[in-house]
Amino acid sequence: MRKALYISILFLAFSEYSRSQISGQLFHDKSESPGIEIYFKNSEQKVESDFDGYFNLAFPRKNEKNDLIINVYGLKISILNIVSKEGKLNLGKVELPIFKSIEPSEFEKLSEKERKSCQPIYHYAQLLGYFYTNKLENEFLLLNCKERIEDFEFNSETKTITIDWEKLKNCK
Repeated sequence: MRKALYISILFLAFSEYSRSQISGQLFHDKSESPGIEIYFKNSEQKVESDFDGYFNLAFPRKNEKNDLIINVYGLKISILNIVSKEGKLNLGKVELPIFKSIEPSEFEKLSEKERKSCQPIYHYAQLLGYFYTNKLENEFLLLNCKERIEDFEFNSETKTITIDWEKLKNCK
C-alpha cells in the first residue's frame, strides 16, 4: 500500500512538471528556423527548434521566475522573469532578429577596426556578404502580435538581446 502511495505521489509530481512548459515557433525573414537552441538559464535541459521552427521546453521550476535563452547563430535573446503559473505558455510566432548584413563591396570600404566586427557569409565556397556582429538589422523585435517591440537592450560585446517578460506578455 505504501509503495503505491509513493508511486502515485511521484506520478502526480512528474505530471505537474511535464505540463508546465513553454512553446512557440521561430522565424527568420518569414521562413521557419530549424535548429535554434532554446533553454532556461541555470538549467541543463536544452531543446532545438524542429524543421518547422517549433519548440517545446519544460519549465525547470514552476511558479518561479525563469530566464529563457534563444541562441540564434551567435546572437542570444534573453527573455527575463518568465513565470509559469498557467502550466502551458505559448509564445506564438517569434520573428528572430539577426545581425546587420552588408555586401562585399561595402566591406571593402570599412576600416580595419570595423572589419574585425564582421563575419563572412558563405554559401558553399561563394562569399555572399558579411554580418556585423555588433549591429542588428532592425532595432525592434516582432512577436505573434506583429507589434514592434523596441524596448529592449542589445549588448554588442556579449551579442545579447535582453528583454523583460513584462514587456512581452500582453502582446495580443
